[in-house]
Amino acid sequence: MPEWLDRTFLDVEAWKYLAILGVVFGALLGRAILEWLLRRYFRTLLARTGLTYLEKTIEGADRALGFLTFALILFIAVPLIELPEDASKIIKIAARMMTAIGAVWLSFRVLDVLFDWLAGRAEHTDSKLDDQLIPILRRTVKVFAAVIGGLFVLQNMNVDVGSLLAGLGLGGLAFALAAKDTVANFFGSVMIFVDKPFTIGDWVVIDKHEGIVEEVGFRTSRIRTFYDSVLTVPNSMMTTAVIDNYGARKYRRYSTTLGITYGTSPERVQAFCEGIRAIISGMPGMRKDYYLVEFRDFGDFSLNVMLYCFMETPTWADELRVRTRLNLEILRLAEKLGVSFAFPTTSVHIERHVAPGTAPSA
Repeated sequence: MPEWLDRTFLDVEAWKYLAILGVVFGALLGRAILEWLLRRYFRTLLARTGLTYLEKTIEGADRALGFLTFALILFIAVPLIELPEDASKIIKIAARMMTAIGAVWLSFRVLDVLFDWLAGRAEHTDSKLDDQLIPILRRTVKVFAAVIGGLFVLQNMNVDVGSLLAGLGLGGLAFALAAKDTVANFFGSVMIFVDKPFTIGDWVVIDKHEGIVEEVGFRTSRIRTFYDSVLTVPNSMMTTAVIDNYGARKYRRYSTTLGITYGTSPERVQAFCEGIRAIISGMPGMRKDYYLVEFRDFGDFSLNVMLYCFMETPTWADELRVRTRLNLEILRLAEKLGVSFAFPTTSVHIERHVAPGTAPSA
């Protein structure tokens, strides 16, 4: 060994500095190799199993595992260099803390992979219950993981966790008061899950706000409005708010008035009404057991035929498609029967007044 390697700097031999650099470089190299191998393996595995939507989440888990590997190498190798007691103590605490952080980080990423996989499975089921339950479970499990992980990190930093928990017990009342809204929101989410006033994907109206339910979370629910903005509603409000759930409708109502001209004969009016009834009874997507098509009244400029029916469609887009088909069939029927639709008209009668004692002009 060259003599300069035995020289000391801050009571540490030069070769030990080089050894530390070598350990750090080796740890970084080991981390990079492990991440590369895992990425290649999981990319092939996901492509073969059709789970490519998990690729981004698993990359996060690869990085967490790489960091944990780096921390473990430092934790094992650095103490072998036999540094001075104070320096060795500091490095050991730092390495233990990094190892604990890496373990917590990896556990979070593994939970993300698990719940993303469950969410992917839930998308292929008919039930919306699992779509609603998975986000709540994800947040609940990650909160517990964060608490346990935080205690694990503190313990590895030589913090007396028992005394810390005892101290927290003294401030329990203050914490309970501060967390009052959080607890209320949590029980609100439980009530949403139990009572099921709506599920993910439903079209709801809550306090004059309407949109599609995207997520029911641990504390809040998110609704995508028809302006494409996101409305965040605390779950505690859901227990007292009036919720109009359009998504729970079995049928969608269509009510309108068809105005036809006053020159239409009674026979044609009757044939027009009977023809619309026949269209409804034979059209897919229409409710067949209840509908009304009646000559209701005499309007200011038209004979008014009431059309009152229901469409059995799951979405608004399907409703519009069925309504379009119905309207087109009514137009074809009117053309076939020679029935004309009325529009607002005004008749103006002009009378000529002649002054007394004068003869009208020729």
